[in-house]
Amino acid sequence: MRLLPALFLSMLSIKALAADRSYIHEYYAAKELEAKDPKEAAEGMKRSFHLAVEDGNGDYATSAGLNGAYMLYRRDQEVEAGRLCRETLKALESLNYSPPDGDVERRVQLFGLMERGLLQEGKIGEAWKANRAAAETLRGKRLRADDDGRAISVEDLKLLSPGLRSYGWRLIEREADMLDYVGRSLDARALLDESADKLGKEWNAIPVAERFYAFKLLSSRCELLDYIGYEKDAIDTQKVLIESYRQVSQPNPSFLTLQINLLRNLSQWDGPSEQLLEEARGIGEKFKSFNAEGSANRLLAKMELDLRDSKEAIEALKADAKKQAGLGRFLDGAYADRDSLISRSRTGEQDLDQEFAALLVKMRSQGNKRGEPNLYKEYGGYLLERNRPGEAIAMFEEALRLKRSFGLILHEPGLLSSLFHARLGAGDVSGAKATLVELESLLKRHANEFPASRRAYAETIRANALWALGDKAGSKAALELARQFAADLPEYRRLWLQLDKEDRSFDPEKASPAVQRETATLRIQPLEIVSVVAPKQTARTRFVVSNPGSQSISGEWVISGPGASSDASGSVQFTAGKAAATLALPLAVSGGGEASLKVALGGTEGVDGAKVQVGWRPRGGEASKPSTWEVQWQADAVGRVVLDASLIEANPFRSISLFHELAVPVGETVGIPFRMRSPVPLRLEYYDPTTGEILAIDADGNGDFTNTGDLHSKAASGIPCALVPVKSPTATLTVEVRIFAPGGAPLAISPAIVLESEVHRNGAWTKEAESTLK
Repeated sequence: MRLLPALFLSMLSIKALAADRSYIHEYYAAKELEAKDPKEAAEGMKRSFHLAVEDGNGDYATSAGLNGAYMLYRRDQEVEAGRLCRETLKALESLNYSPPDGDVERRVQLFGLMERGLLQEGKIGEAWKANRAAAETLRGKRLRADDDGRAISVEDLKLLSPGLRSYGWRLIEREADMLDYVGRSLDARALLDESADKLGKEWNAIPVAERFYAFKLLSSRCELLDYIGYEKDAIDTQKVLIESYRQVSQPNPSFLTLQINLLRNLSQWDGPSEQLLEEARGIGEKFKSFNAEGSANRLLAKMELDLRDSKEAIEALKADAKKQAGLGRFLDGAYADRDSLISRSRTGEQDLDQEFAALLVKMRSQGNKRGEPNLYKEYGGYLLERNRPGEAIAMFEEALRLKRSFGLILHEPGLLSSLFHARLGAGDVSGAKATLVELESLLKRHANEFPASRRAYAETIRANALWALGDKAGSKAALELARQFAADLPEYRRLWLQLDKEDRSFDPEKASPAVQRETATLRIQPLEIVSVVAPKQTARTRFVVSNPGSQSISGEWVISGPGASSDASGSVQFTAGKAAATLALPLAVSGGGEASLKVALGGTEGVDGAKVQVGWRPRGGEASKPSTWEVQWQADAVGRVVLDASLIEANPFRSISLFHELAVPVGETVGIPFRMRSPVPLRLEYYDPTTGEILAIDADGNGDFTNTGDLHSKAASGIPCALVPVKSPTATLTVEVRIFAPGGAPLAISPAIVLESEVHRNGAWTKEAESTLK
């Protein structure tokens, strides 16, 4: 009788073993298969993952999901790898799987691969969130796939074991990358500088377990230094890092990448040469042993184009762009497309306007702001070289606005030079002179921040500008100053130190009569504003006047309203209930430029409404139809704004701005969650107008912020949105929303598009205003 229970238990054990064997067998079979059939190995590992989830085994589910993701990642399927990691993390939410250590190492890798996949999909906001979730995982928290958290810091690494600290260095590198992508390159540098100080000069003596990602972090810092404008510092740091690495490790793809990046930097610092190109080709060959030669092909092509015209190099750039797109690497693909397009543009190829527009749309689909100003600059250069200076002006203006918002002062002189020549080419002498003043002011304000090479370049630009304007003595003095700064620079860098030929200097008497007669009608935005504020409170808004032409236009704001007055900054104040007054404030708007006017209207007891008019009057002309601002003091109502959308109807390079004022609730110290929603696809970019810092991007204007091309940072509410930071609990906040046609196609405005502005309060989105495009 005792045999029956024993037999019954034995049968249960066999059944359980068979069930276990299904995912265990798939797991180890995939491991054995990886070397000879990596594609089938990945499929087998995914089968193991799904079977383990079905059986409720969190240990195997996590391991199989992570291994399968790495197999995909190594086959250049980064997007698929990231999606498998997300699926794994989602599955773990419903599994009772809680090992004593929280399985930190596996989970932080899952979040890391998910971040890489999301980034390649163009979902930079979601990728950034995944990196923060990985940081929280290192802190011992158990986050779900869609949870958010606090960004990594160097302080977080203090108490970690060397193995986990290695992932910490990786997360810092990725955090710096995210900051850089959204234009916060200086913040990225500060984070990497702090990390480099923490690692110290003897970084190669740290435990082997954390050395790999520490090296990658230090390499990324070199690339960022070069991008910001500290080329010599980057080269010197790369040389030291290469020597330090050789003392402790064998070459790997990361080390080879550092070597070939150094050679490219040297070709731009000392000058391109056959010797540097051959050295780079040799390193390119070494990539093949790691099955990673694609990492070098684009850089080799660019180095060859530095040295000479090469159809083969241009074709190599085209081929790389096609390959990246085929792999689904949309981020890398956009850069490959850019390199290919720019190389063709510089060889004189014509009719590239549509390709520049398409590339801008593609780059924006990544949420990648860092790449945008350079593309504006390149397109502006293309237009200028093809004798279209008036069109080039707007491109250089936007590139300059973005670079300034990023704080990249070392990039400004080159852009100001391009803008100067565009304005001069369009016959706008006063605008060109104003641009020269901007350059001189920049050099005075930041005299101690320019390295010698950048200062020599900037002074040469100034010398050429003065020469072009006929100031020969001033030009020669500026050139002599440039030579002093360039005394210790390589010969190649001192090639700048020559003036443009005298026959290129500008003669106002010989300017094209057609160009000189060009005029443009300035546009005031918005056309109409209705603001609703609490009784007796002060309402604030601003108007923008833009000059779509290539000529500077002088005139004045014509402003009327109750108790109108202005201060030294040019801002205008009104007081409800006072007698109407009219102001005339002089202003010159350069070609392609814009100017803004801040206005405030104070409430008064017993007054429930007031109206203001803002117009523009060109010098010697008639005032334009004024824009209106109506303020209503009510407890509950919705405001509205009316904008002229004509500038964005069919041009992805142009935008219009909308400013929205936000009240700060009592006790709020972090920020106001804000969004706009459009019934049709529009690209909405959210900025802090006081700093120019980008807050968020909604690539299709649907209010979601988690789709391709979107960007968002951490919000107190946990909801992806534009978080408008609170600077002071007593101040009124302003958010600027720049509105673009998403793909450059004409907008279907018939008769208007109504956007809804919403604030997230008390757990729900509340509509505060409507904005109408017409």
